[in-house]
Amino acid sequence: MLVETTIRLKDVDMEFLKRHADFGFSNAGELLSKAIHLLKNEVEQEQKLEESAVLYAEIYEEDSEAQEWVET
Repeated sequence: MLVETTIRLKDVDMEFLKRHADFGFSNAGELLSKAIHLLKNEVEQEQKLEESAVLYAEIYEEDSEAQEWVET
């Protein structure tokens, strides 16, 4: 499903979108969709890494044997 919206962009961003064909995209919307998809994946991956780090920190805090390994 496609949704149409209006957004405000900086001139430099508009110039980039106008070059969509240089990057193999048929239109600016296609390029923008790809950019959003890539950013979404990156943000989700960072979130998973942060959640994992919190989990490992909790496990480490409760595991005295793991703490001994790190200290030696």
